[in-house]
Amino acid sequence: MIHSNAEALHEVYEHWGRGDWTRRFEVYADDFEWGWSPEFPGLAGVYRDDETPSTRLHAWLSPWDHWRCEAEDYVGSGDVVVVLARYRGRGKGSGVQVDVEGAHVWRMRGRKAVRLEIFADRRLALASVGLD
Repeated sequence: MIHSNAEALHEVYEHWGRGDWTRRFEVYADDFEWGWSPEFPGLAGVYRDDETPSTRLHAWLSPWDHWRCEAEDYVGSGDVVVVLARYRGRGKGSGVQVDVEGAHVWRMRGRKAVRLEIFADRRLALASVGLD
């Protein structure tokens, strides 16, 4: 099932890898929730966000000229997929380049994503679902 669930997420990372944050994907369930781990003060918490991109995603993207997220690997079991990701961006005004690791924890139901939580620390993401 992990292979099937990971495949269902590929389109998301094709777009996010190009910096396209405007789509609401077919893989999102009607009751899809997403958010950020406590590592992101001011954004932390997982909520149902019906607009795409959500207000919190707008807040995250606002200080960046460009922000991308690429999937490097898919790990998990059953209805959980942890995507080991790479974040790359360039700060507005400062021009500072960022290239860091992170992770996304997806919960799936019947090849539909019902929950996404974004992590800065891969170890925390894996531990949050008992895959450490």
